[in-house]
Formats: sequence, structure tokens, C-alpha cells
Amino acid sequence: MSAATEQTFAEATDLAGRSIRATNFLLDNWWLWLLLAVAVWLFLRLRKQHELLSQLDERCEATFADIDALLTERNALIGNLVETVKGFAGQEHKVLKDVIDARAAAMASVGRAHLQGETQIGQSVNSLFAISENYPELASSAHFQGLRAEMTRMEDRITAARRFYNLSVEELNAVRRSFPGNLIDRFTPFGRHDKFSLGEKREAFAEPIKVSF
Repeated sequence: MSAATEQTFAEATDLAGRSIRATNFLLDNWWLWLLLAVAVWLFLRLRKQHELLSQLDERCEATFADIDALLTERNALIGNLVETVKGFAGQEHKVLKDVIDARAAAMASVGRAHLQGETQIGQSVNSLFAISENYPELASSAHFQGLRAEMTRMEDRITAARRFYNLSVEELNAVRRSFPGNLIDRFTPFGRHDKFSLGEKREAFAEPIKVSF
């Protein structure tokens, strides 16, 4: 058998030489490993932050839906409240009209306008309760007092849901402002959520009615 035939595979392919050259290349260009490590870390961080932003965005949508359901119940309750007040204080046309118009505007709006409309409803309902002080029969009506108590309970539930929603919005915005969330936010169409303030205090509904005879 000739010497050429007896040459091993390792010798023929120069495995030892190639391994040495590859090792020397990696050692001489160690910064490539650093770049690769940074790229992998950034990719994993971006993916994790994208998942977090998606979860927070979905939470904001869900918590706002909870508020919207409660506001729908409140608007139905306001309709009964207006009819009750109208039966005792029908001459208070402006106050009653303001409540009705605010309720209609809020129910017909969406997004930021819907939030503003609900704020206006809260303010107009406060005015509606205020006029009851001038009508002893209305203030002492069991039906009116029941509606007012129900409004107080409804406002408690709305306030709790609103706080949870606002906290969710704050958390989402905080992640959006920090790196790499701000980078992801530039290229990902996540929804924009506004904080929600009803503009009235719950105590206004629970305050005892003062009746003057």
C-alpha cells in the first residue's frame, strides 16, 4: 500500500491545523463574543418587554371594560333618578336638562370624549342632589333615598375600578418610558390609554340630605 493511501482522514483534511487557526481567530477577535452576548441579551430583553407591554395593554383594556360596564349601570340608574326628581321638582328644567344631556352625550361618545362625558355626568348629578334640599317631599321620599343609596354604592364600585384602571395605565406608561420599552413603543402599535377621573367626590352622594320645613 502506498504512502498516499495510508494517509489518515485527519491528515487529509488538516483538522488539527484548522482547529488551531479557528481557535487563534476567536482569541484574536474576542470582541465578537462580546458583541454576540450583547445582541442575545438585547433580543431577550426586547422580547420580554414586548410581552410585558402586551400584558399591560390587555389589562388596561380589561379594566376599562369593567368601568364601562359600571358606568352603563349608573346611566340606567340616573334615568330612574331623573324621573323621580321630575315628579317632585319638575320646574327645575335646567338641572334636569343638564343631567339628561350629559347622560346622552356620554353614552354616544367613545375614548377620551367618553371619559369627559362621564365626568360631566358626575357634576350634573351632584346638582340634581343639591336641589333636593329645596323640596322636602322629594328629600323624604323613600324611593329617592333608595336611589341615592344605590348611587353611593355604585360610585364606590366605580371608584375602586377606576383606581385599578389608573394604576394599570401608570404601570403601562412607566414601562413605555423606560428602555427598552420606549424603543418597542416606537414600532409597535399599542393602544393609548388616558387616566380616568370622574371629577366628583363620592362623599357628595353619601352626604345626608338637609331638609328645611
